[in-house]
Amino acid sequence: MEIKIACGCGQKYIFEFDPENGQLPAAVNCPACGADGTQEANDILTQIFPEPAAEPALEMAPPPPAVDAPPPPLPASVTFPQPIRPGMPSAPAPVEHTGEFSLGRGIGGAMLGAGLGAGLMYGFFELVHFRFPLMGVGIGALAGYGARLLGRGTDSTLGIVAAVLALAANAGTLYFMFGDFQYIYVISLAVGAWFAYRVAAN
Repeated sequence: MEIKIACGCGQKYIFEFDPENGQLPAAVNCPACGADGTQEANDILTQIFPEPAAEPALEMAPPPPAVDAPPPPLPASVTFPQPIRPGMPSAPAPVEHTGEFSLGRGIGGAMLGAGLGAGLMYGFFELVHFRFPLMGVGIGALAGYGARLLGRGTDSTLGIVAAVLALAANAGTLYFMFGDFQYIYVISLAVGAWFAYRVAAN
């Protein structure tokens, strides 16, 4: 396609091109003065190739009503927990906290219980002068009960602390009473600590 442009300097020039979308594919300049003639050439092309009228917008049909689809099937990798069968280990029992549980008050209660048990054990020994080392079980029971009572609940950590306090009070009382250490004392220490743990932790 050819188009003729008259430059402001008086020069007229003709050039050939293939229009793209009704416009020049590249800029053109006057061969005499070098002025840009692209806009003038595009104006001429607009007269030759008028822009087409905008087509009316198509009305979109409303979407069809949603239909409740069935839930997708579960993948094969999904597994469900198996019921607990006899002989299988069960989950650990939850910690029992009644009221406002306090570990600090529970430890204080264990100390008071262990001290009371030690005093009763030594007082009984002074009263009847009878060597009965298994009386240390009472220290463990009182230590565990004191921890549970003042702590307002049970806890495994509190049970361990009560057992340690009962063990120390029992060992000290036995040594203070008898002045020596015999193998039977080990049984009293172990049973007393076990009682303290069971009462304070369960």
